[in-house]
Amino acid sequence: MSEATFEGIMIHDRGIIVTANYVLAEMTGYKVAELIGKNSQELIALESQELMKKNILSGSEIPCEVIVVRKDGSTFLAELQGKVISYAGQKMHVVGARDITECKQSQELLQIREHARRKQSQTLVQLARSKTFQQGNLKAAFQEITEAAARTISVQRVGVWLYNQDHSTLECIDLYDVRTKQHTCGLSLLKANYPNYFQALEAERSLAADDAINDSRTQELSQSYLCKLGIASLLNAPIWLGGRLVGLVSHEHCGEVRQWTLEEENFAGSIADFVTLAIEASERNAAEAALRQSEAQFRAIFECSSIGIGLIDMQAQIVDANPALCQMLGYSRDELCGKQFTNYVSPQTGDLELLEQLIVGISSDPQKLLERHRIEMERLFLHKEGGLVWTQLSVSVIPDSYGKPEFFLTMIEDITERKQTELKLRASQAAAEAGSRAKSEFLATMSHELRTPLNAIMGLSQLLQQEMVGPLNEKQKEYISCVYSSGEHLLALINDILDLSKVEAGKEELLLLPLLVTDICNSVISTVGDQALDKGLQIKSIIAPQADICVADERRIKQMLLNLLTNAIKFTAKGEVSLEVEKVSDGITFTVADTGIGIDANQFQFLFEPFKQLDSRLNRQYEGTGLGLALTRKLARLHGGDVKVESTLGKGSRFTIFLPDQPYSVDEDSRC
Repeated sequence: MSEATFEGIMIHDRGIIVTANYVLAEMTGYKVAELIGKNSQELIALESQELMKKNILSGSEIPCEVIVVRKDGSTFLAELQGKVISYAGQKMHVVGARDITECKQSQELLQIREHARRKQSQTLVQLARSKTFQQGNLKAAFQEITEAAARTISVQRVGVWLYNQDHSTLECIDLYDVRTKQHTCGLSLLKANYPNYFQALEAERSLAADDAINDSRTQELSQSYLCKLGIASLLNAPIWLGGRLVGLVSHEHCGEVRQWTLEEENFAGSIADFVTLAIEASERNAAEAALRQSEAQFRAIFECSSIGIGLIDMQAQIVDANPALCQMLGYSRDELCGKQFTNYVSPQTGDLELLEQLIVGISSDPQKLLERHRIEMERLFLHKEGGLVWTQLSVSVIPDSYGKPEFFLTMIEDITERKQTELKLRASQAAAEAGSRAKSEFLATMSHELRTPLNAIMGLSQLLQQEMVGPLNEKQKEYISCVYSSGEHLLALINDILDLSKVEAGKEELLLLPLLVTDICNSVISTVGDQALDKGLQIKSIIAPQADICVADERRIKQMLLNLLTNAIKFTAKGEVSLEVEKVSDGITFTVADTGIGIDANQFQFLFEPFKQLDSRLNRQYEGTGLGLALTRKLARLHGGDVKVESTLGKGSRFTIFLPDQPYSVDEDSRC
C-alpha cells in the first residue's frame, strides 16, 4: 500500500492513532497533533463503526467503505484498508484512507443515466414495433409518439408542430399534456412574429434551451407562450422529410429550470425521426390508395371504352386487349393475348423506325415521355373474317419504375366509315373542280365567239346612228341608241365574265412593270370623272410622296381601281370619292373611300362572291353583275396581294388593294 493509492495514512495501536500524515489531517479537518492519541473510532460515523471494528481494527486487510466524520461534523464517504507491517521488530497496523464521495456520486449518476438510456431504448423499440405506423393513421401515430416521449423523459408536455404550405407558420398538430392526459391541437406560431426562434430552428440540429425564458433563441416566446404555460425548459427536435424541414417535436418542462442531457437530445431526435416515419407511412398509404383507385378507374375505362385498347410488350406480343378491340377485329381476348400484334396490322415503311426512335428517346431522356409520349398514324387492320378495318392508331410507351420502356399502349379507333366518306368527298370535290375548270376553260375560249357578233351589232348600230345609210326619224334614233347602249352593257358583262374565267382557269399572265403611280391615278380618275360630275360628287386622289412607283400589270391595276371607283360612285348619293395611295413596309396600298350607303359588317362575307349583290333591294336600285369585286380580289391575289374592306352602314366604305413589292427584270424595265 502506498500513499499514491490511499491519500490519507495513519498508524494505530489497538485503535489509538500513533501517527498520521498531513493528507489525512486535511481530509478530516484536524491537525496532525490533534489526531495522535485519538481513538480512530471517533473519526467514524456511528453506523460505520461496527464495519470499522470488523475489517480494520481486527487486522483484516479487506477494504471497506465507511462514513468519516470531519472535525466540523460534516461527513464524507471513504474507503479504508488496513495492513500489518513489521517495523523495528514490532508489528504495526497501518490504515490507508481515500475520499470516494465523488466517485460514488459519479457511479450513481452513471446508473441513473444508464437507466434512462435503457428506458429510452425500450421506448424506441416499442415505437418501432408499433402497428400504428403501418396502418397509416397519422393522428393515432402522433398521439402514441407524444405520450411515449413525455413518459420516457419525464416532461409535462410534448407536441408535434408542422409548417403550413408556404412555410410561414408552425401549426400544432398534436399536443399531449401529462397532467390532464389529453391531446389538443390548433395552436400556431407565425414566423414573422418570432424571427430569432425560427432562424435557430432552421440553423441548429436541435434546440435545447435549459433556461428557455432567458435563452436568446427562445426568449421571443416568453410572453405569449412560455410564461402562460409555466414552461421553464424547452427541447425542440427538427422533423426532416425528403431533405426538407417540415416541423418540430417540442418537449416542454414546467417548474424549475432543467438541464438537458446529450442522451435526451439524441432521444428527442429519434422521436422526430419517428414522426417522419409516420408522415411517410401516411403518405405512402394515401398514394397506394390513390393508385388502387386509379387502377380501378383505368380498368373501368379499359373495359368500357368504345375505342380499342391493347397492351403490347416490348417483343410486340399482345398482353391484354379490351372488349372494343376484340369486337373491332372479330377475335376473343384469349385469341388475341400472346399473339404478335404485327399479325393484325398492315405496316408501312418506316413504322419500325418510328417505334425505335420513341423507345430510344424515352430511354435516354425520361422527360421526353412528357414532351412527346406517343406517335399517331392511320393504319389498316385485318379482321378475322378477312376484311380490312381503317383505324387511327396511337402508340404510347409505358415505362417501368426505373423509367425504362416496358409496354406499348395502343389506342385504336375504327375510322372506316369516316375514310369511306372522305374518299367520296374527295371524288366529288375532284369532279366539281374538274367541272369548274372545264367551265372556266370553255368560257375563256369563247371570247371571240361571244365578242364577234356583239361587235357586229354595235358597229352596225353606230352606222345607223350616223345615218350612213339614210336619215332616221326620232323613234328610230331612240331605238338604235337603246340597241347600242344595251350592247355596250352586254359587252362589259361578257368581258368581266371572260376575265374572271380566264383567271380561274389559270390562263391569265401578268406583265409586271414599274409604273408611275401618278399616271395610273390620273388615268382612272379622268375615266370616271364624268360619272362623278353627273352625280354632283367630288373626286380626288391623295398620293404619299414615297408612293411614286409600283410594280404591277398596268392594264390590270387600272381595271381593279376602275372597278372600285365605279362602285364607290354608284353607291354614293352625295359627298366625295377619294383614291389614297400609301407606301407600306412590304408594298403599296391603293384605298378607294366614299361617303355612300356603307355596308353591314354581317354582309362582308358575300362581297367578293361572283354574281352576288347584297340584297334584292340593292339589285333593283343599282345596276351591276356582282363580278367587279370578285374579279378585283382575284387580280390582286394574282399579284400576290389582296383586297380588304372597312365600312360603316350609312357612313361610307373603304376598299384597300395591297400590292407587294415585286422584282422585275431589266428587259421589263426597258419596255416601260
